[in-house]
Amino acid sequence: MRMHRSMVAALGGVLAAAMAWSAAPAPPMLIVWAGTLLAVPGEAPLTQRSLIVRSGLIERVVPGFIGASDIVAPHGTVTTLDLSKRFVLPGLIDLHVHLTTEPSASSGLDEVTGSDADLALIAAVNARKTLAAGFTTVMDMGTGRLAHETAIYAVRNAIEAGRIPGPQVLACGSPISAPGSSRTQRFQPAVERTIAPQGTCSGADDCRRAVREQVRRGADFINFYDTGSLLTPNSPAQTFTDEEMHAIVETAHALHRKAIADGGNNPRSAAGVNAAIRAGADAVDTVTYPDPETWTLLAKSGVKFVPHLYALQAAVGDTPETLSQGSMGWLPEPILASLYELKQQTPSAAEALKRGVPMAFASDAGVFEHGRNAGEFVQYVRLGMTPADAIKTATINAAQVFGLTSDRATLEAGKRADFIAVAGDPLHDITELTRVLVVVRGGEVYQQ
Repeated sequence: MRMHRSMVAALGGVLAAAMAWSAAPAPPMLIVWAGTLLAVPGEAPLTQRSLIVRSGLIERVVPGFIGASDIVAPHGTVTTLDLSKRFVLPGLIDLHVHLTTEPSASSGLDEVTGSDADLALIAAVNARKTLAAGFTTVMDMGTGRLAHETAIYAVRNAIEAGRIPGPQVLACGSPISAPGSSRTQRFQPAVERTIAPQGTCSGADDCRRAVREQVRRGADFINFYDTGSLLTPNSPAQTFTDEEMHAIVETAHALHRKAIADGGNNPRSAAGVNAAIRAGADAVDTVTYPDPETWTLLAKSGVKFVPHLYALQAAVGDTPETLSQGSMGWLPEPILASLYELKQQTPSAAEALKRGVPMAFASDAGVFEHGRNAGEFVQYVRLGMTPADAIKTATINAAQVFGLTSDRATLEAGKRADFIAVAGDPLHDITELTRVLVVVRGGEVYQQ
């Protein structure tokens, strides 16, 4: 009965979302009139441009608003999308989401008490919310449980087949972790033997095996936990040895997969972060407590700095008396107090900005409600980043992490037709990105 009720509830969420967010099948040819077009983030926007989209790709961008009679279309079928009073920019990329999880007290149990079908329905609802928020590509960072793997791969494949709406999902399946540092809830030994975290390894050779196994099961990239977590008392500063990290990254690259080092909020975690950079990780995620060596390594390597700012802002209340009013308010009070203390500190992203370290966008949606990912932009601008640079973090910079710049992140001929439209100018008011009106993904139009 529990599975039946949860599936019905999730399906109800899908139907409710469908009523508020409509999609039209991708036409053979689409003409988009863009009043203001940010074709290349970081460059000046253009005015009054037409994007010609054929078979999900941008064929060309031309000045003015052209009509169907101005082009030769297949079978004479042309659809026009009038965004002449809108600001159009590339679809956004989020490098850190957890589509099968939601901010609730039961979330830690859902991944072991719910079936993979339950989790797939949850992920489908959250994928729709994420697309509606303007994110056309996301990296799902996994949970460590096999049911999550089955669910996220099914949802990823269904989206790509056009069966359900959502962003392109790049999934790691399960993170690679050292035994005891998998960031999953722990149960009685008999239960752990049945639902033990996937992707654990000890020793360089075993870690090579774990990477190969994740790729065999369908991983688009490799995520590995290089540090302990603030949510785990007395967790280690570095979870893998240097040799193990080198083995993980080397094997991932040999299998043409990116390797992302997913850190934690451990106050001693600089050691693990630094080791991951030295091992050749393609990005370091959640660098909350860097040390001087961290900045030196980042400067030399060019590795992207991937902060999570909004997740922490949303996690706890605004005062010590309102700790339980945040998105993670069910956690034990000592952990909430630690998160609140961290919230009061100047984030390491401020130092990264000061030093000119390139940053890439990662929201950690799932810690807070999916669809609110763009709250991360607001935090960047509050730090002192310009709105133009904030937009680059979720377009060009994020695409560089995954090697996707050849087919997205800018609106140019030959690129995927992934773009969004807002009413105002986000280069002057970044909160416009929290109010997305139209999303086009692969030439398919979704609008409020």
